[in-house]
Amino acid sequence: MKKVLFTALVSLSIMFVPYSSSIAQSNKMNDLASIDQMYGSKLVGTWNCDSVKMEVEDATVTMEGSASYFTNKRSNTFGTMIIDYPKENITLEYDYFGTGTWEINNKKLVEILEDIKLTNISHPYMDQSFNMTDIFPKNISASSSIISLSQSNLTLKDDTEGVIFTCSKKIVK
Repeated sequence: MKKVLFTALVSLSIMFVPYSSSIAQSNKMNDLASIDQMYGSKLVGTWNCDSVKMEVEDATVTMEGSASYFTNKRSNTFGTMIIDYPKENITLEYDYFGTGTWEINNKKLVEILEDIKLTNISHPYMDQSFNMTDIFPKNISASSSIISLSQSNLTLKDDTEGVIFTCSKKIVK
């Protein structure tokens, strides 16, 4: 009798473990989808981001700007980019405007920058021989981990470079 009971319990546990494991996996996926949906609704709006400074080869790039995220999963990015070449004693300043799409997936903000327009505001005459917009490829994809997101504050960590972006939501009056 004990052997039959033991065999039955083992058989039931073997059947139940994958089932309970798939339920746990399903619940985890549902929880993540709920978080992604909540993040998506909080993200909609215009965010003013703190300036970010990055070292790129022989230059320092400083970017300051804003991003607008719309309910239709479209986005606009705009601001100023300063490229400083200290060895050559050259500083270039550009206004930028980009359009693209966005989605939240597994607590990550995934963006595709479909198009970008750069306007040289420090040395506009240089655009005749070297137009920065022409070197930017179309449909650039980027992913950032969402460190925190509330109704008014956003902190992202770029998954490629590890750069931290902090932004605050623009209040519409």
